[in-house]
Amino acid sequence: MKKKKADSFTCFLAALCTLIFFLLIRLFLGMQEERRTYTALVSLGDLTYDNDFLKSASKIIGIQAVYPVVEIPVTLKIEDYTETTAFYGIDLSAFVQSPDEDSLGTVPLLLLGKNSLSNMKDSNGHQISQNQQQKYLQMGEELSITYSLDTGIASDSLTATASYTTVSSATGSATSNMANASGNNPSSVAASTWLPCHAAAVLENQDTEIYIPFSHAQALCQSSGMNQSITSVLLKINGKENLENARQLFQ
Repeated sequence: MKKKKADSFTCFLAALCTLIFFLLIRLFLGMQEERRTYTALVSLGDLTYDNDFLKSASKIIGIQAVYPVVEIPVTLKIEDYTETTAFYGIDLSAFVQSPDEDSLGTVPLLLLGKNSLSNMKDSNGHQISQNQQQKYLQMGEELSITYSLDTGIASDSLTATASYTTVSSATGSATSNMANASGNNPSSVAASTWLPCHAAAVLENQDTEIYIPFSHAQALCQSSGMNQSITSVLLKINGKENLENARQLFQ
């Protein structure tokens, strides 16, 4: 009888220790999530990207930076596959430390999200397979990829001045870096042509987005006659819960 009680108590202790162990793991993972920095691309909707918006955004809990994004409708082509998507022009400091935009050249450099090619279809309308998408992404700079501007979807909204705001976590103060993002009013729509672009990197923490340097986005807007305003922003926030709360503010 005593042996059975001892065995039962031992099993109880083992189960209790296992439960405590898993609870500690969940607590540790939760702490890691709240320490990690996350990014999210959100649409401005009816909001206007201006100094008032930046002041309001600087009050978001956990916010580290707010990057303006210029959206340029394009069609991508890889071999027999095409995809209607968009280039998101952004300051490269959102993803790269101390980027040198003066040495980027004129051909658009693509920062591809891990699923950015998932909507590609071949000439028969067949969706690209996951394996084929991964094959293309793994080719990196060797990938032969071209784009065509969807100039028929040019924006007729007012010009905007782009800036990205970084927020000091220690003081809560915000600093803003300005860049002119205005374009000329379109006088005519040029015929679509396939132009080269380069796959510079794959961003594993981004989904279907395709980012290009802000300077390249400006050049594309000017050359195509698009008058593009800031319609989205990329939020950089500490903590997963803070990120989800910030998303709710833009819905």
